[in-house]
Amino acid sequence: MADVIIDAILDSLKIFAVVALFTFIIAAIEPYLSKKIRLHGKLAPLIGVSISLLPQCGFSVVATDLYKKHHITVGTLIGVFLATSDEALPIFLSYPDKALHILPILALKFAIGLIFGYLIDFICVKNRRSVQHHVEHCNDEYRIRLMHCDSAELVVTNDCKEACACEECVNSECESRHNCECEEHHHHNHKQEKKVGILSEYLTNYTKKEDKKKKIDRFFIHPLLHSLEIFIYVLIVNIIFGIIIYYIGEDKIIEFLSVNKYLAPLFAVIIGAVPNCVSSIVLSELYIMGGLGFGATLGGLCMNAGLGILLLFKDTKHTKRNVIILFTTFFISLFVAYIFSLIFSFGAMNF
Repeated sequence: MADVIIDAILDSLKIFAVVALFTFIIAAIEPYLSKKIRLHGKLAPLIGVSISLLPQCGFSVVATDLYKKHHITVGTLIGVFLATSDEALPIFLSYPDKALHILPILALKFAIGLIFGYLIDFICVKNRRSVQHHVEHCNDEYRIRLMHCDSAELVVTNDCKEACACEECVNSECESRHNCECEEHHHHNHKQEKKVGILSEYLTNYTKKEDKKKKIDRFFIHPLLHSLEIFIYVLIVNIIFGIIIYYIGEDKIIEFLSVNKYLAPLFAVIIGAVPNCVSSIVLSELYIMGGLGFGATLGGLCMNAGLGILLLFKDTKHTKRNVIILFTTFFISLFVAYIFSLIFSFGAMNF
């Protein structure tokens, strides 16, 4: 039993090293990406799906926020959900003999997210036109912070243009849509700014110190804590799998999964529906161990959108719409899982 624990710790440390590397890289490039990302027009599904391939689920959270604020279409949102890779990439890369297996998975997730994203937008004409109209009239300019799920956010500013008062814009959740009132409002604000000028100057040094602290938190503390969190999840999963194999035997587990291989895709997609990065860890580990086939793993990872779906259901005003989005993503993932399971005879991909 001691060997099981030791092996689990060593395997988890290898994964921790790769996860930490990717997390620090994403933290470093995120400010550049946040300035370049604009999900407008016909390229929105393509851009959204491409960014979703990064090994984190932060963008699915941001995409959900953008969808709720009427900035992106339902096709773009579902495309992002299907393409989100979460922690699968660093998990696979931690095992040299299985590292190449992640490449076709990512390529197919990209293609699936793109195809279904544009297909759903083509079908949902009313939603597409409504979003297009809103984006043309909404005052918001947004900046995206990716990072990981817990710190991903949509930073919104307002350029105070004239707001559209049509029904679509009025019903929108765009919070800063009607912040511009009149010239007197701007004049009043200008006076207020002069009054607090002295106080602002006094607080400059304090602000600089706070900015430095935020940079340390953003580029070092948050990535490190996130990597440690993934390490703990992976360690728990590895210990559980190790104990199961120790007492039951690897041969019996593989035999059980072989007998029930036709249920494996459904099982994988259900695991993927759990709104947490543990889903992608479990699915990746099961595939690497030989417990899941390529198709089942692909379907499960398509369903796994991190905390994006959880954030979607926080909006209780549109429960019916949210349920439709969830089940659409689920059935697409299940369809993908069984199609590719049949192609690969419910087994793994051979290199």
